[in-house]
Amino acid sequence: MLPGKVPAEILQSIVFSHLGKSDPSVILGPGLGEDASLIQVGDQIIVAATDPITGSVEDLGWLAVHVNANDIATFGVKPRWFLATIMLPKGFKTSELQKIMLQIDSAAKALDIAVVGGHSEITEKLEQPIIVGFMMGLTKEGQYVTSSSAQLSDAIILTKTIGIEGTAILAAEGKKYLSKHLSKETIQAARDLREQISVVKDGVVAFETGYVHAMHDPTEGGLSGAIHEMCDASGLGFEINFEKIPISEPTREICELLEVNPLELISSGSMIISCDLENTNSVIQSLESNGIQATMIGTLIEDPHHRKILKAGQVSDLAKPDSDALWEAIKKINPP
Repeated sequence: MLPGKVPAEILQSIVFSHLGKSDPSVILGPGLGEDASLIQVGDQIIVAATDPITGSVEDLGWLAVHVNANDIATFGVKPRWFLATIMLPKGFKTSELQKIMLQIDSAAKALDIAVVGGHSEITEKLEQPIIVGFMMGLTKEGQYVTSSSAQLSDAIILTKTIGIEGTAILAAEGKKYLSKHLSKETIQAARDLREQISVVKDGVVAFETGYVHAMHDPTEGGLSGAIHEMCDASGLGFEINFEKIPISEPTREICELLEVNPLELISSGSMIISCDLENTNSVIQSLESNGIQATMIGTLIEDPHHRKILKAGQVSDLAKPDSDALWEAIKKINPP
């Protein structure tokens, strides 16, 4: 298998069929395209999510908080509590651990999140540090959406631009390589995309309009993977317009240089939103009035096998990525 998420068919046949005891308090458990789980406790509902950070070293702690917080935000819920398992390679310096913890602390404070626990260890099995994060939020019945609740004829809205996380990672990890081909200004602009990683505000603002049916966080597999995942969860198809998809200039330049598809580049920092078609403008206006760029890029349709993209006047199938473009790009900036 290629690096990245385990293929959907393996998740279905091996992972989702072995989930321990059936518990009626679990409102939403593991499923394709779902970013978190829902657990009923009294009149409250815990929203719980977990995600690893494996492709970055420079921004490891920062990304661990934001990427996990983003999963909670796809439900329209504010993240509140964070735990982290930090695994370090042999020979790791205490100053490097301090850098990770300062990033975790800074990101958590920026989002009003408490770090409530975790685990750390040094292992000989790793070549670089890895963090597996766990995030929780709290809500009530009827005060959330899920990836599987997208509806027929919904508009598909994308916030910000695609490839935000991937571009920021490549600018940090591949600065030496990129500096031979791109301007300092482009590399710095790519690095600065790191500040756009959070979609907590995107998710909360969109949900509060009352017109949103579903949201999904385009992480592994980028926009292409995320739209497929949302439609897998909802049993729908889609049509999107390539010319409508916002791509920042740093992302465009880096993807062209490294010959990778920006639609398949990890895109934490943007949010895919499914909403009433007739209320699309209201959702977009609400986001933009809060300083969040938002663009309608397509619609959801009934046939779950119809998954198309319009580009240069031609309609074609939008393939589901086998792996995130980040991994191919990292090979090119750090050749063996």
